[in-house]
Amino acid sequence: MTVFFGSVEFFEREIINFLQENQTSVNEIPVSMITTRIESEVLDDFVCDERIRVECLKNLRCAIDLMMKNN
Repeated sequence: MTVFFGSVEFFEREIINFLQENQTSVNEIPVSMITTRIESEVLDDFVCDERIRVECLKNLRCAIDLMMKNN
């Protein structure tokens, strides 16, 4: 399955990768820490139109909500 940058699925993978890198689970680490790291990448490192940036941040929040519901 192809996962596009900025999609909910993309951010779910980013969250899972972050948790694996830190050898932790979503219940053990503050969600704000994960959110802040990924948000800063979208806001500071990704050059794009503002509409796309807003959509990415919305998808990030959806991905976090899904991860929290599944755990």
